[in-house]
Amino acid sequence: MPLNRKLLGVLVALVLCEVAARVWVRIAWPPERIAQLTTHASLRGRFASHPLLPYVLSPEFTEQNTFGFRGPRIEMAKAAGTRRIAFLGASTTYGIFVDADEAYPALVGAMLDKTHGPWEVINAGVPGWLSTESLIDFQLRVLPFDPDVVVILQGRNEILPQAYDGFQRDYTHFRRPGFNYSVSNYMHKEVFRWSHLAMLACTLRGERFGWSETEEHPLYGGIVWENRPDPARAIRNLDDPARMDTLRCCLENMIELSRARGMTVLVCTMAFRPDKLALDELDQDPRLDERLGVQVERNNELAREVAGRLGATVVETAQLSAREELFVDDCHMRPEGHRREAQMIYDALAPLLERP
Repeated sequence: MPLNRKLLGVLVALVLCEVAARVWVRIAWPPERIAQLTTHASLRGRFASHPLLPYVLSPEFTEQNTFGFRGPRIEMAKAAGTRRIAFLGASTTYGIFVDADEAYPALVGAMLDKTHGPWEVINAGVPGWLSTESLIDFQLRVLPFDPDVVVILQGRNEILPQAYDGFQRDYTHFRRPGFNYSVSNYMHKEVFRWSHLAMLACTLRGERFGWSETEEHPLYGGIVWENRPDPARAIRNLDDPARMDTLRCCLENMIELSRARGMTVLVCTMAFRPDKLALDELDQDPRLDERLGVQVERNNELAREVAGRLGATVVETAQLSAREELFVDDCHMRPEGHRREAQMIYDALAPLLERP
């Protein structure tokens, strides 16, 4: 009997703790956080899961349209007399730190509307994407909109797979193949659905009992962290020229796909400030930071070579690197930086549109 009473006491205590945990969670945490911890949702913040890409933009997030591009709604079919310009890239194209209408794709579209209108903009930039993912997205999701002009900006995010150990040309040494964040922490969430006490034990003020907050972030959950190099190895990895072949192949395919359909193609070089660099994916080290700056310029030189060889126009937006005040961090610019970048792209594009 004493043992049974002890077990009963433990059971009652657990029930009371569970009730208290459920009350506390409902009071202290927003519904979005509770949903994140108890469901396998396909939407998470600005991102949505996709069967062939690590993630895309959510059509339900502010300033993102029903097709998962940043900007106002557009229809699949172009209206008579309307032309379209598509921008391929990552967070620098998306416009992190600025509103959608302040990002350089929207600004270029506004300039074109005034002088060569009407134009529609497809901002296909997605934070965290690599050139491999931009290429897939271009084929699957952008080409059906029949753009007339394509603007490509790649090169900064490439430094991560170029630096990571175990290099594979398809970048699967950096991003897990088949990654889908909607199944992150799967068993934990199954438990959390019936026990908020377990939820608090695993997630409150830290990561315990196998729970991983990193897995919950679409940008970081799919990274192969075990291949993360120390600074010395990263520098050695970056010295291997074969690691640039993937970027070269992706740029070639983007340009050739565009030109085969009669599109005008512009390739921008990447503006980059290694002195403002802070990456979660790599250790911070002065020697490595300097080498990463060199790598971005090597990627820029590759973009110049590929564009020149395939007949695309190069826009030297890397020149903006000299203006420190334009930057929030190593590559993301303030509104004035986006305005200057947009002006450079427009100045390069306008003469091409006026040719017979």
